[in-house]
Amino acid sequence: MKRRRRRGFSLIELLVVIAVLGALMAMLFPALSGARSQAKRAMCSANLKQIGVGMRSYLSENRDRFPHASFLPSVSPFPVSGETAIRIADVLLPSVGGEPRVFHCPNDESGASRPDANNGKSYFESDGSSYEYRIRPPLGGRTMTEVAALFGQFADRTVAEISIWVMRDYDNFHEKAGRPGARRYLYVDGHVTDYEN
Repeated sequence: MKRRRRRGFSLIELLVVIAVLGALMAMLFPALSGARSQAKRAMCSANLKQIGVGMRSYLSENRDRFPHASFLPSVSPFPVSGETAIRIADVLLPSVGGEPRVFHCPNDESGASRPDANNGKSYFESDGSSYEYRIRPPLGGRTMTEVAALFGQFADRTVAEISIWVMRDYDNFHEKAGRPGARRYLYVDGHVTDYEN
């Protein structure tokens, strides 16, 4: 009785299979990375939209006047007068259902190179929000009509209220500076996009 010998893969065949798998993985990783990046941008946009809804709720409860809040509360109370900084996340928290994670952009990560007091911290960790509240001109205490009038004086033309952003990413979280999509912006009417003005 003859025994059949089982033939295994030769070394060459095994190397070819490994090379093919390596090539497939090399093609898939950039696609997966791009999908992950798009998902983070979408999450950031969703957060800003929810903040926009919270801002509209705040405005309706406060005679259409924007809240007073500090630019970088971990550093200074500016532009708020006094010595106590006011975090925009704390002001709007009740208007966004009490969920602080709404103020966190997924690309605002620890380890960022920042000035001494906040070196290595994300903006969310140090200031309670990944999103900066517009301070020029200061929105605090003003209505949108008043803010649009200030912009109009500066630009020497009529400025539509819906073209004015109220919050944006603190930094270029989504792309390198100068590239489209580097930052996400929340406009007064609640739409979120890249900078349009």
